[in-house]
Amino acid sequence: MITKTTLLFLLLILAEYLHAADPKFYIMLSANNKASASYLTYFESRFSIGLKNKIPCASYLSQSDVVAILDWERQKELLGVGDINQLSNIAEAMKCDYLVHLRIRVLENTTIIDAFIVKKGQDKVITRIAESAPNGDESLDAIENLSKQLVDELHQYNSQLCPEKTWTGTIKIEQHTYEKLLNADDPNKPGGSLKSDLSVQCEVNNDVAQCTVNYSEQLTGAEGNSTTVASGSDQTDVSISVFEGKTSISVGMVKTYGTCSGSLEGGGGFSSEITMPLGGWSVDAAIGTSTRSDSSSGSVNQGDLTFTWSLNKK
Repeated sequence: MITKTTLLFLLLILAEYLHAADPKFYIMLSANNKASASYLTYFESRFSIGLKNKIPCASYLSQSDVVAILDWERQKELLGVGDINQLSNIAEAMKCDYLVHLRIRVLENTTIIDAFIVKKGQDKVITRIAESAPNGDESLDAIENLSKQLVDELHQYNSQLCPEKTWTGTIKIEQHTYEKLLNADDPNKPGGSLKSDLSVQCEVNNDVAQCTVNYSEQLTGAEGNSTTVASGSDQTDVSISVFEGKTSISVGMVKTYGTCSGSLEGGGGFSSEITMPLGGWSVDAAIGTSTRSDSSSGSVNQGDLTFTWSLNKK
């Protein structure tokens, strides 16, 4: 004979199939005879659909998913359908946050429908609904209404059940350029060159990026040369979206502080402190090495600029 302890162990194994989303629900079913089975199936279906539509972050596992372990009569006998303490224990065993108990009883020509929800760790009912109706279409209508009512009562806590997820991770921007310059006075005379190196490393928290910036530039020519060096840390805005497997990222402007120094043809030199704005940068509809709705990473080259990111939404 299978004991309650054995049943809880089997349910614990099945709990691993619950999606990692939060919150997690276990839907428990109870009927008093076979006549109520079709009503109960409909009740479960309407509640599950409503739960997913109104609370999209939720994941759930139903008792109907474990029928291969025990038949309905055995489950009803062992679970103790009216014992709140036992239900709370099952919620713990299933690693779920909420246990939803859907029950239908058919007595002669009347269908009695009721449901309640137990939160893990609380040996009390947090939501309860009930209604009775004549058998047939009126019972189906009552089930539809009660399913909606049950989901609506949960939805008032949606901000707690499904707190808004935020993007976190890193974005790195590198740009290395080299350009030959023509002599401005006479194209036939020797010109110059411009070489620059940019490195931006950003830590992302939702729509804000804290960025460390390093920039250097060397300009050489017949009339002299100059060197610019700037670095610093600055906070800027960032926008991230993932749609149909493609990632779009926009990073705002950052400020750096440094010096610009050099020498001029014929002698003499100069040096000054500078404030240098850099950015913004963006990558649009990029297909990274790993892209999901809640996780994206990759690297994209745009000319001499390389945009690398590793981001998670949680």
